[in-house]
Amino acid sequence: MKITLVGYMGSGKTSIGEMLSKQLNLDFYDLDSLIVEKEKDSIYNLFKKKGELYFRKMEHIMLKKILKNKNKYVLSLGGGTPCFYNNIDLVNQYSKTFYLKMDSFTLLKRLFLEKKTRPLISHLSKNELFIFIIKHLSKRIYFYEKSHKNIYIGEKSKNDIVKEIIYNGKGKN
Repeated sequence: MKITLVGYMGSGKTSIGEMLSKQLNLDFYDLDSLIVEKEKDSIYNLFKKKGELYFRKMEHIMLKKILKNKNKYVLSLGGGTPCFYNNIDLVNQYSKTFYLKMDSFTLLKRLFLEKKTRPLISHLSKNELFIFIIKHLSKRIYFYEKSHKNIYIGEKSKNDIVKEIIYNGKGKN
């Protein structure tokens, strides 16, 4: 079974992915972490020093390696990954994809609490952050919703989300 989680930053892709992989006894890969490990630098610094184009190309190459070389896994993508180089079509071809869907207000509540650990948004006020989320999400949602299954997170527990993914992933890939 190959499962890929997509969604906006703060939607829980990594934490849900880790729980899911343990439940299913599968390897877990976080694409952003793999890039940080390979480049020996943070995503923020890679964007700053080498630019988004470099980062997106490397992200695409790393994604293709995982999809083609691994048989069973749970994979968490970066928030922007599905939006470039037809990556969403690629992950849909090689795995069962789940969009962890959250509304803008819930994302704001989560990200405002985490903003110090997220360089992209650390300088934004609450109002600026909300506008940023709405603009960003409106550009990305088209790609996210191409996933095989959309799972609305809402106020569900991580355990309930994992169960829903397992239930919806059975018999596929």
